[in-house]
Order: sequence, then structure tokens, then C-alpha cells
Amino acid sequence: MKITLKLLLTTLIIGCFQLAFAQKKTPQTVEELWKKYNPKSEKLNVEVLKKWEKDNGNFEYIRYDLGKLTGTNKSASPKISAYYGYPKGAKDAPAILHLHGGGQRAELSRVEFWVKLGFACISINWGEKEVESGLLNTDWDGLAAGFIGNSEQLGHWNDVTPGPNTLYSEPHALNSSWNLVAMSGRRALTFLEKRPEVDAKKLGVEGHSMGGKLTVQVSIDPRVKAAAPSVGGSGYLYEDLWGLPGSKRGMREDQEYYKQVVDCQSYWPHIKAPILFLGSTDDFNSPTELVIKGMQQLPVKTERILVLAPHLNHRFTDNTDASRFVWMYSHLEGKLKFPKKTPSTLQLKTKNSIPVFSLKPDQSSGLPVKKVEIYYGYGRDPRVRFFRSAEVKQNGNSYEAECPVFDIDEPLFAFANITYDIGFEIPARPGRNATNFITVSSEYQEAYPEMLKSAKVKATEHRQKKVDDFKNGMQDWYTLFPENRQHWFYSTRKVIDPSFMGPEGGKLKIQVETNEAGNKIAVEIITNQWLSYLGRRTEEYTALVDLPNNGLNTIELSPSDFQTKGGKPLKDWDELTELSFQAGWKAKGKQKADEKWKGDSPALKLIQWEGGDYSKWRRFYPHEKRNNQSIQKVINFENEFQDAIEESVKLEKQDEEQ
Repeated sequence: MKITLKLLLTTLIIGCFQLAFAQKKTPQTVEELWKKYNPKSEKLNVEVLKKWEKDNGNFEYIRYDLGKLTGTNKSASPKISAYYGYPKGAKDAPAILHLHGGGQRAELSRVEFWVKLGFACISINWGEKEVESGLLNTDWDGLAAGFIGNSEQLGHWNDVTPGPNTLYSEPHALNSSWNLVAMSGRRALTFLEKRPEVDAKKLGVEGHSMGGKLTVQVSIDPRVKAAAPSVGGSGYLYEDLWGLPGSKRGMREDQEYYKQVVDCQSYWPHIKAPILFLGSTDDFNSPTELVIKGMQQLPVKTERILVLAPHLNHRFTDNTDASRFVWMYSHLEGKLKFPKKTPSTLQLKTKNSIPVFSLKPDQSSGLPVKKVEIYYGYGRDPRVRFFRSAEVKQNGNSYEAECPVFDIDEPLFAFANITYDIGFEIPARPGRNATNFITVSSEYQEAYPEMLKSAKVKATEHRQKKVDDFKNGMQDWYTLFPENRQHWFYSTRKVIDPSFMGPEGGKLKIQVETNEAGNKIAVEIITNQWLSYLGRRTEEYTALVDLPNNGLNTIELSPSDFQTKGGKPLKDWDELTELSFQAGWKAKGKQKADEKWKGDSPALKLIQWEGGDYSKWRRFYPHEKRNNQSIQKVINFENEFQDAIEESVKLEKQDEEQ
């Protein structure tokens, strides 16, 4: 009897073990996926393919083993190439893992910059594009993971759904390239901690765009002591934005499973390392409210801070960009204290029924506060939202500003940017100037229509004829290469703000000052950007305009003066999302100037609407459907997304050329 019971008990235990093991074959959560993964278990087998010295650093081009991967569809032993560098004579140096973005490759210039700052750095070439001609490169060994071989379905594979070159023949977390690349990043951490010049307890990770998402994923590794993702990794991209049905990204199969094992919304809760998220207010890849939502999932004790570059998409200002380097200085070297997140308040119930945003900047770091700026905006879709600069009032260490509302049926968003003097210089880097300051953002505030109505907020804003008189410089614009005589670019989303939308039948008056005569300027308009979910396509219109004077030039333009490359005229001002200026020879339209720009970059002096009937204005917002939307051609989101990536890559190349 005892033998029978013992045998039965043993059988039950074995059966339960087998059942549990069967469940774990297909991990259902991030925790299950990585629980038994050991990035140190297999040898790296590092190959040093090239070595050299430059300035204050030693550099190597290397390759290491990802490790043996075995699935139900394929088995593979990928190898990952990378640039690695460290300061000459370094001992116990902090080290950074850099993860490049979409369409990019390992960045030697990034490694060199970190070395200049006193860090060791490895930049892995997970995208598989060639970096060193004639030398061995990343080899995913037949798995869909990098950026080459798309025609053979060997390129980046977002989904967990199986394909011909995925690891598993059934839906699985490791079918997605994201998790495979995250694994390669964690192996790179193993490389760093084994280096004699590196302090294994001082490892950080940073990445941009797709590299930002990967940074969030890799940061669950307990060896990471500081993280700084930028414009990627928000999570929640497969859920609609507030008040915008259909705005989420699409996925045909296995979407819920994808959210559980790939999407960053399921990674944030497992990050314990201090994390700085570097964003831009109009970013296409990490919409601001989704970043906020993602960071709210962090463990309570995880230090976190958000940095937002106003008006920009996928780019940063000198001071916001510098924040991530100082973040690493603070958390890996301990040379200075980094400011804590500044709490803020958006008071909706006020005497005059106008909301007031207030804050008291954190001063625990001891860094002097140089400037406080407060921004607020209304648009539902953060990718095309215009943030106004509020009139800030200071009372001692406290700052506040009114945030008047145009329409109580629309949400209100507000935040502050605080600029600190760090007392030393962050050197210039590609696309960025040297700076002695960092800018970080306060707690971000959101107020939705029911909240505004409950607080009896009044709509006090109105339509305005004047768009900008530039008395405050370019504060409502973003500028690229403003000092470059040929590649300067000025742009604003102010024309999407309901106060500044053009009137029916009106003209756009522009005054621009040049210091040489005989130029041509390209005035460019984008309509319906990122609004394909409404059945409208993004279109670009250009007006090529003569500037005959050395000095002030005045222009008046009707909608029909703007045309697409195909010659289609702009119908009206209703669907504008962006207004831009650049040299005529760089025009995006059918016509371009024959000659390059003469003289210095121009100065915009006035933009306003002339004439038109404001009384006939209908309540048009970017998210509302137009009567004629059915005749518009719908553009595929993936195409627009890919265009945005390619534009970002192009601008980053221009950064390096400046």
C-alpha cells in the first residue's frame, strides 16, 4: 500500500512538472521569457577584427557570439559585431551600451564621444548593415532580425507570429526581432563587465528610436545601473489615443500575446535602474501621453525623469540632449547630483476660470536654476500638437502661468521645462553644440473635458489674425541648422492650433528679411500629418516665392499658390498641420530655384492672415472628419512611419556633416 501511494504521488509530481514545463515552452509574460535566461552562461568567443588608437582612446571592432538558439522552426548561432572603445589608461571606468536606431548601424562617433567623456562604450551593430568594408559583420545566421535581406524575409520581424525565418513555427516571444536584439544587448553587457578597464558595477544603456525601445527592454537586466532611452519604448502603441478611435497601430495576428511579451508596456514594471526618458513633444514613435503611461508602470522606488524637447519630432535641443550624458555622469560616476522630478499642479478652479500651471523647481541637486518655461496645448494627437509658450510669473522659487482654453470640449496638456547650470561643459557632438546646461521636464499634467467642465473652466481664447510677430524670437518654432546658409530650415505647428487656423478666403501674409537681393524661398505646408486613421492622407504643398529685396520682403499667398509635386493646388487652410521655410533650391515641390541661397540665413519678421471671413469658420479640428474625406486616398500608416524613419536618418547624416 505504501509503495502504491508512493508511486502514485511520484507520478502526480512528475505529471505536474511536465505540465508546468509545457506551459513554459511558450512564455506568456516578460518575466517567464527571461526568468531562466543567463547572458553569461555561454562563452562570448570575442573576435578582435581591428584595433586602433585615436586621441585619448583605444578602439576595437569586434564580434561576439549571441549563443545557440534552438526553436521548432530553426536553430541558429548568431554573431554580433560592434565598436568598442575606452579611455587610454582607464581603470574601473563606467561603461555604456549604445543601441542604434532604425535604419542605422553601430556608431563609432557615439563610442568616441563617450570615450571623450571618460566612459568605455560598446555600440552593437544589431541592424547588420556594413560598417567595416572587408571585415566580418553581424550574422543573424538565417534569422529575421536585422535590416538586410528584406526580399528574403530576413529583415526586422516585429511580430510574434511565425514566418519562414523565425525561430519558432508557432507564435512565440523569440520570433520577434525585438527580443532577439535585446538578448544581443544583454550579451554586450556581459562583454563590458568582463573588460579589465571597466567597473562591472557601473554599466549604463542608452539608445535612440528603435534603440530607445531596446533600451527599455535591456534595462530589466539587473546589471544596468542607469538607463536613458530616447523617442522609443513608450509601449501602448497598439491602443487608441484618447478621443481618437482608430489611431492605434495595427497588427493582424497575436496582438494580445505581443503586448504581453514584446511591447514595452510589459517591460516597464520590471525596470529597477534609474531611467531618464528623452522625448520630443511631437514625436511620431513615442507619443507623449503614452510615454507618461509607460513610465507610470515603473516600480514605485525606481527613480525616473522625463525630458521633452518642445516642438520637435525625433530630435532634441542642445540642453535636452545633454541631459542624458549628465544622467550617466550622476548615476555611474557620482560626480554630481541630478535634479529630481519636479512636481507640478494644474489648478482648474480659479477666480477667473482660467487654468493655472504652477511648480517649484527641484533644487536638491544644488544646481542653479537658469530658466523655467511653461508650455500648454490642446490637440488630441500628440504627434501634431502645438504647445504654446505661457507667460511665466516668478515669485521667489515658485513659478506659475495661466493656460487659457479655446474649447472646453477638448483636453488641455501642460508641463514645464527647467534649465539648470551644471558648471561644466558637455562638448559638441554631431548635430549639437557644446553646452553648460541641461533641461529637464516637470511632472506632466493632463486635463480632459469632463475635468474642465466640472471645474467650470471657461473658454477664453479666440481666433487670432496674427500668427507670429517674432518678438519672442523663434520660441514657437523648431529650427534645423539655422546658421547654415544653405541648409537652414524653420518650421512650426502653430497653424494647427485653433486660434491660429486660417480663415475662409483669407491670404497668408509673410514678411522675411534677407541681407542679399534676388533669392527664392520655399514656403511649404504639410496637411493631415499622422492622421491617416481619419481616411485622409498626408500631403506636402510648396510655394516657390521670389525675394527681390536686400532687406524686408513682403509676400501674400492664397491656398492655390501652394501645389504638390503633382501640381495639385491646396484647396483651403482647413487641414494644415505644419508650416515651413527653407532655401528655394531645396524645395520639395515640382519647382526648385536654380541658384543656391545668397547671403546669411533669413529672418522671419511677421506671419499673419489677411482678409477672409472668420464668421463662417466651422469648428474644424485635426481629428474631425471632413465632408469630402471619402474622396481622399488613404495612405498606409506603415508607409508614413517608414518615411519618417528615412527623414530622421537623413537629418542625422546632415548633423554629422555640419
